[in-house]
Amino acid sequence: MPIKTSILDNGNFVCSPESPPKPAFSEYLGFADRLLAQWREVQQEQSRSPFSSEVVKKKGELDRVLGDFVETFKPWYTVKSVERDRAFLPVSRFLAQYRPLGDPFSILHCDREMPLHSVHEFPTQGDLARVNAALDEKTPFRWWQSGPHDRPCYLFGESVWELQASEIALSEPGKALLFRDVAENDRLKLDRLKNGRAHSPQSPQTVAPEDAGFIPEKVRVAVFRRAAGKCEKCGSREGLDYDCLAPASRGRDPVPESVRLLCSRCASKGRS
Repeated sequence: MPIKTSILDNGNFVCSPESPPKPAFSEYLGFADRLLAQWREVQQEQSRSPFSSEVVKKKGELDRVLGDFVETFKPWYTVKSVERDRAFLPVSRFLAQYRPLGDPFSILHCDREMPLHSVHEFPTQGDLARVNAALDEKTPFRWWQSGPHDRPCYLFGESVWELQASEIALSEPGKALLFRDVAENDRLKLDRLKNGRAHSPQSPQTVAPEDAGFIPEKVRVAVFRRAAGKCEKCGSREGLDYDCLAPASRGRDPVPESVRLLCSRCASKGRS
């Protein structure tokens, strides 16, 4: 199953539409972005020509400028200060508060040592439409960062998920179905916690009578992978849902062999 990551807010911020930074910040940000772009360019030059005295000299000069920049702006734009500044919002709060997104925005990054700088832009209406579709759990949006295991990540709902190695080759509709299944399962878990059922004396493998139609996550995953994200009768990728061939025995979960992945059309025709 996809892994929920913390990279959405891990030092990432967006300028608040309600309390935009002062004009001086725009000048600062332009300088920071240009300086870091030059530094990365020189790093690439040095990797290509590690023994070039000219490149070594240029990198040394830029290292000194970058060091002065960091020391100068650490009190204002590293993570401890930015977290307390209403002019900046964590990305998750921005996405939740201002959806559907209508105006271009940029993601800024900082940590305890490096002050704020731009790391990714969403400049067009097409970008915003794709982000909005991901927030609405319609279509996953490929995130600009890789996950902690260096695998592709996608925005879906209000989280960024890293795919497992076996899931990377899924089609876009297949990825959407997988993310919807994970999101729905998370909602079910949250509902059970809110209802106090997390402290039920029954074992983790037991399905309560009111949950007779509940299909555990591990079963859904096994069925989805077996079906390759398609209806097991007609091969459609639209309107898919899980169908139990027979109810599970009391006190036991359904097993993958008793569950099919069907489109709504095939499910309505009844079981064969």
